[in-house]
Amino acid sequence: METNPDVTCIGEILVDFVSTKKGVSLSDAPAFMKFPGGAPANLAVGLVRLGVPTAFIGRVGDDSFGKYLCNELRNAGVKSGGIVFDKHYKTRLAFVSLTPGGERFFEFWESQPADSQLRFSDVHIPTLRESKIIHVSSFLLLKEPARSSLVQIISEFQQGDSLISFDPNIRLNLWKTEAKAKQLMMKVIRFTHILRLNHQEASFLTGLDDIEEAANRLLQAGPQIVVITKAENGCYFRTRHIDGYAEGFSVDVVDTTGCGDGFLAGLLHGLLQSGLKTEELSREQLHNICRYANAVGALVATRAGAITALPDIQTVDDFLKSR
Repeated sequence: METNPDVTCIGEILVDFVSTKKGVSLSDAPAFMKFPGGAPANLAVGLVRLGVPTAFIGRVGDDSFGKYLCNELRNAGVKSGGIVFDKHYKTRLAFVSLTPGGERFFEFWESQPADSQLRFSDVHIPTLRESKIIHVSSFLLLKEPARSSLVQIISEFQQGDSLISFDPNIRLNLWKTEAKAKQLMMKVIRFTHILRLNHQEASFLTGLDDIEEAANRLLQAGPQIVVITKAENGCYFRTRHIDGYAEGFSVDVVDTTGCGDGFLAGLLHGLLQSGLKTEELSREQLHNICRYANAVGALVATRAGAITALPDIQTVDDFLKSR
């Protein structure tokens, strides 16, 4: 009998076309390599590789790219029965250039991609309630009907045992205005239990550069736990009872695509493994969970692509032992 997923990820899965040459613009890229991507899909695969049963819900085009992505998820062990093939809208594509240090610049194709067409009816709420954590993507906020579908989905989980996880993953070039992006992100954060974001995103949403003040402001908006990442400098974590820093790891960077998703996979894995509610975690326990998550994110940076770079448990354990 198939077990229910511990985590269900809802949102976009897309194709990343990554420049084969670093340090050049997209217009000067000589060629591209194809990788499966999309933050919630990266997270789903990352969790499976860490031993967490995970499902994915979303829409792709009924096209070659959509079929490729669905096969990639299945081959990775993600439960993909929640994927809808849309006959009218295409799969989202992203073209990515890399700086010499592995930082990314994105240009997205399709003004109305299939993932923006997610309907509330695409989601079976009783089944979704079986998940301990439900992760939702900010890309669903970009267009209707997915925007309203997302709000309706998360409003169903204000009561009950399932926790809502959210990563703003802000791409301002996809938004008409910064004000609209901020307004809708904060609306979702009010429903969120577990919030992960990077330092730049925290500053954007709060107007505060101080990482501790920004985390406190976001915590007051609704979440039970806020974790702000700072790449190789680790992360800052805060709940209503404790806060602290977890050290990061310096690695030889190849490609930073998916590092945040890898971090979040490590974080959710650790929270599930603890078996504790967020308010029951000690500072030491949450520090150790975040240190593990930092290791997962660091390992993703050492390989090209996002899904292809996500490590398994043994790789993470070996990395931590070596440090």
